[in-house]
Amino acid sequence: MQNIHGEIRNEVQFVLKPEELLRFSLFSSLTPKDISLLLPHLKERRYRRGQLLFIEGEIGSSVYFVLSGQVKLSKSTPEGDEQILDWCGPYDCFAEVLLLEDGSYPATAEVLEDSTLLVLHNEVMPGILEVNPALSMALIRTLSRRLRLAQEFIRILTNRSTAGILAALILRLAQPASKPGQPIFVDASLTHRDLASMIGTSREYVNRSINGWKKCGILKLVEDRLEIIKPYELAEWP
Repeated sequence: MQNIHGEIRNEVQFVLKPEELLRFSLFSSLTPKDISLLLPHLKERRYRRGQLLFIEGEIGSSVYFVLSGQVKLSKSTPEGDEQILDWCGPYDCFAEVLLLEDGSYPATAEVLEDSTLLVLHNEVMPGILEVNPALSMALIRTLSRRLRLAQEFIRILTNRSTAGILAALILRLAQPASKPGQPIFVDASLTHRDLASMIGTSREYVNRSINGWKKCGILKLVEDRLEIIKPYELAEWP
C-alpha cells in the first residue's frame, strides 16, 4: 500500500540492533542503552525510485534515516532551476531540523533508487528526553558538532577557489572504506552535473577538475565508485 508520497508500506516486522543505529552520525555518541529507547519508535518504510518524501516548504514532523538506497535533497532557485544540496546514502540521516518540533522542510527529498528508510516522528521525543537526560545531552553534542561542520563548509565556500570548494565537497560526500586499508570513495552514480549543481559551477569545470585529479593520482575511478587515493591533498586544495 502507498501513501500520497508514494511510500510503500512494509508489513513485515524487522529487527534492528542498537549497534546498527550507532552507525548514524546523529546517534554516534550515544550508548546502546540510550539508543534502545528510540528503537520502538523507528518505523521501516520502503520507497521506489523517483518518489518524493517531502517537498521544500511542506510542514512535517519526521526525521529520516537511510538504511539502503539513495535520496537527493534539493532546492529551487529564484529562476526555477534545481540546486542540489546533498546526496544521502546508507547511514545518512536528513531533516534532523525537525527532531524536536514540527516545521517546514528546508528542501525537497527525492528517492534516486529503491530505498529502505527508517522514519522517526518527533512527537515521541519530549517524553523520551524527559526520562533520559543523558540522551538529551548526547543529542545536543551531536547536533552541535554537525552545526560546526556545516559552518566550516560555509567558511570553505567563502575562502577557496572553485576547485577547492569542489575538493571539499567530494570529501564531504565520501563514504567510509568498505574494508580496512581501502580508500574512502564517492558513489559514481553522482554525476558531474550533480556536483556542479551543488556548488554553482559548470559540468565542464567539474569534469576538467576531476580528470586533472585522476592524472595526479588523487582520484581513481574503479567500477561504480570514485576512490579518493590522496584525501589529504584534496583537503589542502586552495
